[in-house]
Amino acid sequence: MGHIAAVCAAERGRSSRIGVIAGTRPEAIKLVALVEALRALPAGCLLINSGQHAAMVQRTLQHLGCTADLSLPQIAAPSLSAAVRTLRAQLRDALRETRVEAVVVQGDTSSAYAGALAADEVGLPLIHLEAGLRSGHPFRPFPEELFRRRIAPLAALHLAPTLAAARNLLGEGIDPARVRHVGNTVIDLLRREVEAGHAVELPFLPATPRLATLTLHRRENYGHGLDTACAAVLDLLAAAPDLGLVCPVHPNPAVGTRIRRWLGTHPRIVLTAPLDYRPFIALLARSQLVVTDSGGIQEEAPYLGTPVLVVRENTERPEAVALGAATLVPLRRERILAEAQRLLAAPRPRALAFDAAAPFGDGRAALRCAAALQELLAMRDASLTLPP
Repeated sequence: MGHIAAVCAAERGRSSRIGVIAGTRPEAIKLVALVEALRALPAGCLLINSGQHAAMVQRTLQHLGCTADLSLPQIAAPSLSAAVRTLRAQLRDALRETRVEAVVVQGDTSSAYAGALAADEVGLPLIHLEAGLRSGHPFRPFPEELFRRRIAPLAALHLAPTLAAARNLLGEGIDPARVRHVGNTVIDLLRREVEAGHAVELPFLPATPRLATLTLHRRENYGHGLDTACAAVLDLLAAAPDLGLVCPVHPNPAVGTRIRRWLGTHPRIVLTAPLDYRPFIALLARSQLVVTDSGGIQEEAPYLGTPVLVVRENTERPEAVALGAATLVPLRRERILAEAQRLLAAPRPRALAFDAAAPFGDGRAALRCAAALQELLAMRDASLTLPP
């Protein structure tokens, strides 16, 4: 590992003071804009692929024109707790070897929590990107809500994506001087892709006049929840013969096996492997409806004018619901069908503009995050040079 770290630093001609940890595809997507902003600064950035979903992170970064500086071994753990322990140990060793001076974790994954624990163990200031999201239930969604609540007390700097997230942190007693409302970095990437206007071919689309997208992966929906959502989707297609559906299937066998059993033989349903970012955004833009239990899609779809049906009991992104861009519906077959039909019958909502009034930001969050990190390092430098 020492050789790899040395090579990475030499390639940029300077040491990197800020370590950034990515372990999953959504983390990689949300970190790309920040990594680019930090690499343009003297402090630099050391992007670490934690090994949680190593191949998927590598592919996602490559697709977006970014590379990890340090890739840790893919973990193989029989349980969530074992995964966190393994990730914590190898991230702790990586932070010590690379000698970064601050650590950024994103969101609420096992890598984010393990990275926070590792930073605390090594004695490095922790920066939490996408801080302050709260669902209102301490264990739902699990383990995401638990992780983000446990990360908060460890963070020296909280980069909140929305005003509501910042208020959540202040309500928990976090020092206001440690909280910054910056916007969500995924909107930076989305804005770049929308403004670039890439022509993206989607040859797998069903030959139907209308299109819906389905994504399911939340642990809280394993088993009966997946069955209910899939059954409701079949009801919807039965009631709407002009509607086709695309479902990128999550690689977790607990999800994929069930989805394929329910939806794999329907003539108007296309099941795909997980899509790269650009084709997935193109799919959302072409869809009249997305049915999902994802968090990130609740942020992205409103900027594309695609209505979102969130099949969960609660959400940590109430801004989309308040706007009317997302509808929260519990896992009940008849309710999902009714709400999906209502959204398909309604006029398509207007896409959010990338401006200061948009709840998830204007697509310039990474610059604000980088400035806040510069300020943190400057304060640290000043404290280290003060006389005893």
